[in-house]
Formats: sequence, C-alpha cells, structure tokens
Amino acid sequence: MASVVRRKNRRGEITSFQVKWRDGGSATGDWQTERFDDEDSAKVFKGAVDEAGQNWPPGWVKGKGFIDEASADELRFRFDRFARESIENRTASKRYEQQRIRALEMYVFPTFGLCDVRSAEHFSKATIGAWVNKMMETKVRRGSKIKDMSPETLRDLHGVLSSVLKEAVIAEPPLRDRNPCDLTRLPSADDWGIEDDESSDDMEFMTPAEVAGLVECFPRASDRMLVRTAYGSGMRWGEISALAARHARNPRPGDYEVRVTRAWKRVPREPWFLGPPKTRAGRRTIEITAGLWQEVLDYGLAALGKDELIFHDGSGGRLPYSTFYDRWMAAVKEAKKRGVLPDWKFPTFHDVRHSHVAALLSDGHSLTYVQRRLGHESIKTTSDRYGHLLETAHKAALETLDRVMAMPVLHAPDLAPRQVRQARAQGVRRGRHRPTSPGVRRSLGERKVPNAVTRSRLEGAERRRIALKMQADYYAGSSLRNLVDRTGWSYGTVRNLLLSAGTDLRKRGGVKGVVPKRNRQKKP
Repeated sequence: MASVVRRKNRRGEITSFQVKWRDGGSATGDWQTERFDDEDSAKVFKGAVDEAGQNWPPGWVKGKGFIDEASADELRFRFDRFARESIENRTASKRYEQQRIRALEMYVFPTFGLCDVRSAEHFSKATIGAWVNKMMETKVRRGSKIKDMSPETLRDLHGVLSSVLKEAVIAEPPLRDRNPCDLTRLPSADDWGIEDDESSDDMEFMTPAEVAGLVECFPRASDRMLVRTAYGSGMRWGEISALAARHARNPRPGDYEVRVTRAWKRVPREPWFLGPPKTRAGRRTIEITAGLWQEVLDYGLAALGKDELIFHDGSGGRLPYSTFYDRWMAAVKEAKKRGVLPDWKFPTFHDVRHSHVAALLSDGHSLTYVQRRLGHESIKTTSDRYGHLLETAHKAALETLDRVMAMPVLHAPDLAPRQVRQARAQGVRRGRHRPTSPGVRRSLGERKVPNAVTRSRLEGAERRRIALKMQADYYAGSSLRNLVDRTGWSYGTVRNLLLSAGTDLRKRGGVKGVVPKRNRQKKP
C-alpha cells in the first residue's frame, strides 16, 4: 500500500507531502515517489496509486500530473504495463501469475520496463542478446550459496519475455511484426562451465545402505517412518505430508498401495491449503511393499481417523518443511559422524526421491514405469533427469542381445526346402526322428535337421521367440506351406505356433479366400 510521508526541514517544519510506494506492490519492487504541496492532494494521489495496483495512475506524468488522454493511452504500451496486463489475463492459477510477475520485476523490468513494446529499436535481436548476456553474469541465491544464474532459470525468463512479445505480435491490430526472442540463441548448459564441488544437476543419490544408515540417525520415530515411506514410494514432500489415513490402502490380500490425490499448496502472503498434485499425472496410485505396509501399520495407521494426517506437526496439523529441515540436517550431520554417509554428500529430503529412482533403474526397471510411479507428465522429464542412471540397464540390454544372438536360427543354415521334403519323405514327421538313408544324409551335408525334426521340445521364451518370428514371416507374405517347407515341421506344429502368437490366419487361397462353388457365377 502507498503511504503519505510528511517531509520536514531542519527546523522541523513540514515543507511537502510525499506519496511513497513500491512499484507493483512487490517487496522487491523499486521505490516510487511523488511530491505534493498539500496533504489533501497527496491523499487523492495515494488512492489513485492503490487503485492502479501500486502503479503510476494511467495518464499521470511524474512531476507534471495528469496529461491528455491521447498521451495517457500511449502509456499502456509501456512494457511493464503491457506485461502485467498480459500475465493477469492468462487462464492460469494465482500462484503462476505471482511467480511470473515477480520474475519480471526482478530480472526483466530493470532492463525493458520503460521500453515501448511496439518499438523495433527497443526490442531487437541485439537488445535481447545483450540482456541474455547480462543474465548469464547475474548472481542468484540457490539455497545458502550465491551462484550464477542456471541455464534453466534463464530459459524460463526468456520464455516469459517471449510470451509477452508474442502477444504483441498477435494483437489486433498487431503491435509488432515479429518476436525478436525467436532470433535469439540461448546458451547451453556447457557454456556455463561447472565448479569442482558441484554437480550440474544438483542431485545427490544415496545407496540403500546410506539411506538405511541415515534413517537410524533420526531420534524421532515419526521422522524415521517419514523418510522410509518417502524412499519406498518416491513421493514429493508436499504429497507425503498431505497423506491421510484413507490414502493408505490394502485393496486385496497381498496388495498394498498409497493413493496420491492432493498436496500442500501455497500462495504468497496467504495460508497453506490442500490442492491437486503438481501435474495431472501426479494423481496416481503407488504400490508399496508388504514390509513397508507393516511398518506403517505398526506406526499406528489403524488408530487414525480416515481424514487424519499420517505425518503431522504433533497436533494433527500440517508439518512445515522448515521444522523438519532442522531435524534432517542434524541427521545428515550425525550420519557423517557415524561414517554411514560420505563427507562429500549433502543430500536434501528431495534426494530421497532421486535415490528411490536410482534403486529402480539400477535393477532394470523401465523409464516408463518410473515415470508413472513419480507422477511425471512426460517421459521426457524422466529421461532428462534420470537417463544417465541407466548404465546398469544398458549392460543388461547388451547381455540380452548377446544371449538372443547366440540362439540358433529358426531353420538350419543352407537347408533347402527340397532337401527338407526329402528328409520328411524318409519318415521325419511330427517331431519323430527316423533314420534317414545315406543318400539323404549326403544331400543334407551331414547337418542336423531343425529342433522340430529332432526330439527337442520348444518351451518358454524360445517357443515364444520362434512363434513371433514365424508370425512376422507369415504377415510378410509367407504361406503355411512355405513355413512348413522352410522349417521341416509338420503343418499342425506350424499352425499351433502361429496361433499361440495370436496370429490372424488367412483363409484358404489367400487373404480373400476361395469362393465356394455354390456362390460362383457361371460365365456367360
């Protein structure tokens, strides 16, 4: 809110009245002032500032007062006003609006705030590029450290600036010919470099043994249960601290799950409230182990009311992260003292979620499964953040390929259909192997006939692999007779293999089938 300040001289006499406020009403906005000779005029102007949302009233020029309407209309094209109106008119949450406006006030308005959104001189490839270079040198606070602005933060700021200028391009009538942000190349993460003591992704992965050791360093049973549940489920802080007793379920014997339907949300200067998870995919059901389920029961789940929080502040209310953070840091310090956690690791609570993913991927589970378990909207998010953890999965894939490529091929090498028919004519039928004549053995080159010709039985993965290979050949145009001749197996064996693979067999005579005699038309 704007305020009226009485200005005095050295003798203590009131000489003027100053209206003072922060631009946009933000705690980080620049101070704005206007001077008046009488208090009544200052109060009227203060009301106009409040009505304009802690901005200069439309049509007002500092030191001169209200000007003509034509000049006042020009002020709406000033970038700071145009951008605020653009953000406020978007169909998004209040939190989104406040975050974007705060970002504009901190990093964009100081450079472009007083520029004309229509000007090709104010907004060009050169000016946008200069601003990007300035942002690369800007220091920001990340936790307890002061660091260079990250590529992700710059990309987000550039996106907000670009979206505002895009609205100027598509306005009716258009205010600009094109968006200069489209011409700007954003630097990649490699352009920033990296310090020896930090990771480019700021993720700290803990092994199962380290997590178990860290859990034992919490003196409170509730904190131990909280960390173990987070490690066993991969939930975010806002999700796990919003769990009620009704969200932990045992729908069937042997099945245990946690239903994530809400999370704690906050709008600046407003109280916390329960809202939907971070993404639409965040509404999910997470399967948990029988061991973790038993631990939750022993913790006292059955004694809670269905709407009571499982993890709370001791009186049933929301557990603030700031309260738990102090206990977390004390446990990390104790874990290092006991030697269960290396000195060079500085995990946060969110790193328990990262460690949950590392445990799944290291055991060969797919990114798609991890994506659904974490509640990511896009698998690209999962891949970008955790794709580098797939080294063990890559090794397992190579082992699979090595095993598959070492398997025998579907038919014996260089075994011509004519030679197979000769072998079958000598009595090789339906998996039975009868001695062939020396002439046939010579024509086969003393090679063994396929598995179906010998008495080995196809089972399991090998049978499935061959059935799918047959299915692919069949859909590519091979007939049952071709497959019989190629493999040396009986017609019934080939047909059963195709049916086991779910193959849609063609009718006799091809795809269209043979027209029955009674339906054929006589030739004229």
